[in-house]
Amino acid sequence: MVVRSISYPNMNRRQILKTGLLTAGLGAATGAIIPAAWSARPARVREHEFIAKPARLALLGEDYPPTEVWAFNNRIPGPIMRATQGDIVRIRFRNRLEQASTIHWHGIRLPNAMDGVPGITQAAVKPGEDFLYEFGLPDAGTYWYHPHVSTYEQVGRGLYGTIVVDEKIPPDVDQDVMWTIADIKLTREATIAPNFKNLHDAAHAGRLGNIVLVNGKKSPEVLEVRAGSRVRLRLLNAASARIFRLKFHGHQPTVVAMDGHPCTPFALTESILFSPGNRIDLILDCTAAPNASFEVEDEFFPAMRNKIGLIRYNSRSAQALRKPFEGLPPNTLFEPVMAGAESVKMILEGGALSNKATREHVWLVNGKGNDHGSHMDSHGGAPHPLYVFEKGCTVRCLIDNRTAWFHPMHFHGVVLRERLPNGSWGPMKDSTLVWPFKTQEIAFVAESPGDWMIHCHVSEHHHSGLMGTFRVADLCKTPAAAKPNVVT
Repeated sequence: MVVRSISYPNMNRRQILKTGLLTAGLGAATGAIIPAAWSARPARVREHEFIAKPARLALLGEDYPPTEVWAFNNRIPGPIMRATQGDIVRIRFRNRLEQASTIHWHGIRLPNAMDGVPGITQAAVKPGEDFLYEFGLPDAGTYWYHPHVSTYEQVGRGLYGTIVVDEKIPPDVDQDVMWTIADIKLTREATIAPNFKNLHDAAHAGRLGNIVLVNGKKSPEVLEVRAGSRVRLRLLNAASARIFRLKFHGHQPTVVAMDGHPCTPFALTESILFSPGNRIDLILDCTAAPNASFEVEDEFFPAMRNKIGLIRYNSRSAQALRKPFEGLPPNTLFEPVMAGAESVKMILEGGALSNKATREHVWLVNGKGNDHGSHMDSHGGAPHPLYVFEKGCTVRCLIDNRTAWFHPMHFHGVVLRERLPNGSWGPMKDSTLVWPFKTQEIAFVAESPGDWMIHCHVSEHHHSGLMGTFRVADLCKTPAAAKPNVVT
């Protein structure tokens, strides 16, 4: 059942404050169920300032000239925004670029007006203007932030960063390490190649860089460890389009979280596919001998492998190994209820090798090409949603990819489960990678009122038609009680 369309005006921060969303405590500020163990505690507010502006950074090392980039606080990636589950963050965004921008807080469950999508949840922040974001952090895990204006260029020039929300009781590890993996397209003079969003890139796999960066430097990244130690390795794919397939030579890491949310730990016996926007948390037990070293390699394109990292053991004698890792504490999430769920279908068409594509709309969703401009109504008002759901309902969505290309589909404002090949439902995530000429079923709870974006996280696909919105209508229906997510 699809309910009637209801208009939700975009709200600025003053309007939000009038509603009490930011002053009534964390539960109201996030729209999420807060664990009883700490719901009554006063929330700690963490202040941040992010300035987006041009910078010159030595991405390739001392042997090459600095590269003109766009960066948050003169860094690529931007500063790690670190907090503890239950905190409230207040971020003043200062746009000092020559074009409009916003910040989207990818994967964070937050109020709709703080989601950072221009024309849908807020007005774009013009050059020279500031905007204040404020929201609670109901879930521990690894998340990230990036613009949602011309993401193919703004992310491609370096505007992205990570968010680490620590558990109330952190796991017993010797190191907690962040690898932000991306790529960038440079000329021989170490300048960023122009011609963003050209037709070839938009219709094929997107803009693939010729240099892979890890933590803002040409890879590989070196991880220094001691034999017998345990490392929590957080991975983020911040590339505009590139899919990585990571292989850890000489090691068998344990996957403990995907897209921020804990999963039942499982050993990584082969490589793992890692698409734009994804995060993966690993536990790495360092069992080799002192002075050994092992590569971490991207083998998505077997003929063009990339060295991502080097695990290098120091000369210190080995320490005692710990018992097997039992898993991270679960986040408290709304669990999809499959009985009586709303069922919808999303058909992806277009791109190269398709007769559906046009220059205006290279990609189509349910027969229409959408972007931030054409998706608006004729009066410049709120976008027309692909679907409208009652708050609290479970949605089952079948995504039918009728194209020759991969599409990592990201759903704002919800946490979803994927239907696995064996028929079971997988771990909680915020994106699903849909393979060429395949279908993928997902399920989620329409948790928070407002208009939320769906889009392919290959930025050139997103801005060439492969996006839309869904509306969650607040008709006073109460979702099933949130509970610690059942991990699979």
